Amino acid sequence: MAQVQGSLQNIEIDVTGVGDAYDNLVCLRTSSVNSTVDSTTDQTNCGVLTAVGYPQMSLDFDAICETAPTVNTQVSYKSLLTAFANKTLVAVKVQNPTVTGSSEGTAYYHQFNGYITSLTLNQSTTEFVNFSGTIASTGFIDVTP
Repeated sequence: MAQVQGSLQNIEIDVTGVGDAYDNLVCLRTSSVNSTVDSTTDQTNCGVLTAVGYPQMSLDFDAICETAPTVNTQVSYKSLLTAFANKTLVAVKVQNPTVTGSSEGTAYYHQFNGYITSLTLNQSTTEFVNFSGTIASTGFIDVTP
C-alpha cells in the first residue's frame, strides 16, 4: 500500500475558466479542499427528516511568491490577483498525483469552476513573501476522473 506524500500534490488552476489550460499553483505550501452541503432538519411525528442541498467545494491554499514563474506552467500571485480583481471564473482541479501502482486521479479527484473569494499577500522580514486565498465553487462539481 502506498501513501500519497503532500509534497507531490499540485493544485491545478486555469485562470481563464475554460478548463483546458491548467497550470500548477506556484510554490505550494499547503492546501485543503473543503466539501460541504447545506442541510435542513425537521422534527416531525414521523421522525427526523433531513433535506440536503447541492454539494459545494472550496479550495484554501498557501503558496510562496516566485520571482520568475514559468509561463504556461505555473499560476502566480499576479495571475490570481488579476482574476480576483476582474471577478473571473477560474477552473480548479485537485487530483491524486501519479503514484507508483496507481494512475492519476484513482484515489481522489475534484474539479470545479469557482471564484476567488479571498486573496492575501503576506510579507515578513524573516520569511519569504507568500500568499493565501480561497476559491469557492459555483455550479457542477466533478469527482469522476
